[in-house]
Amino acid sequence: MDMVERYIAAVQRELPEKKRDDISRELKANILDQIDALESQQGSVSDAEVAGLLKAMGHPRKVALQFCPPTPLVTAELMPLYLHTLYMVLGVLFVISTVEITGRWLGGAEMSLLLFMKGIASDFLASGYFAFTTITIGFAVMSRSRTKETAEVPGICKWSPEKLPAAGKSWQHISLQNIFSDLATLLFLVMLIWYPLWQPDSGTQSIFTEQALTILRWFTPVIAIAMAHSLWQLRTRLWTRNMLMLNIAVSAAFLLVSVGLLMLSPVLQINVEVLREELGIAIIERSAQTVLVAAALIATYEIVRDARRLIRS
Repeated sequence: MDMVERYIAAVQRELPEKKRDDISRELKANILDQIDALESQQGSVSDAEVAGLLKAMGHPRKVALQFCPPTPLVTAELMPLYLHTLYMVLGVLFVISTVEITGRWLGGAEMSLLLFMKGIASDFLASGYFAFTTITIGFAVMSRSRTKETAEVPGICKWSPEKLPAAGKSWQHISLQNIFSDLATLLFLVMLIWYPLWQPDSGTQSIFTEQALTILRWFTPVIAIAMAHSLWQLRTRLWTRNMLMLNIAVSAAFLLVSVGLLMLSPVLQINVEVLREELGIAIIERSAQTVLVAAALIATYEIVRDARRLIRS
């Protein structure tokens, strides 16, 4: 029995002091019942068989966790709200970082495409770390202050079956990642098109040629509609027939503009000597055409995808 006592003592060391005695008595009774059952079957129990029984029960730390599981930092009841809040805040911070770094780049800061992307990532991570820590600590405090009897999770306790959305396909759910990625891309386009007008006295010129810039400025209302559509998606989070039709129209407009810009040559006005030295005019123009082709392909894919969804809905 010395082996059983040592096993129980090992489990006790992993338990909170207030619960050690009660759990130890329960665990000891459980082990002795199993040993008695073996003795009634076999007549006697060897130390090796007792060791096998204890080994089957598991490591003392594992057994202690079964009796007294650790308290999660954020409770299961608050976890959906915690994740939703975290994704929302991080999405907004990503959009803000994109706008901020784009403003620096258009304002004359010398940076290559790699440095531009690195700037967005570093700015987003710097603010994201703080937001993640703050939100997690806040929800951890909420989890500790709420009891099971008094906890009321927003959006869970006050609900009605009659107000639940209609059942639909899995694709009808719109992820926050897609919404904020679209918003960041659209804001980036707006800044590229209209930045010279924001600071008319700075002498900054558009990176686009006159023809390309004219097309893009006439296309700005479509971008504004797409941004409003993304914000509406953020509110509903479910695709409807009207939203699918609007998305098809917006994607078709993006496809037409991408094809129209591809027919122009050149699209960019490259008058910065630094760019000439680093990459060369031909490489830059080819890169712009590659981006336009990718945009056209993405728009085509979204048109086909949403059309199929519209037919099935």
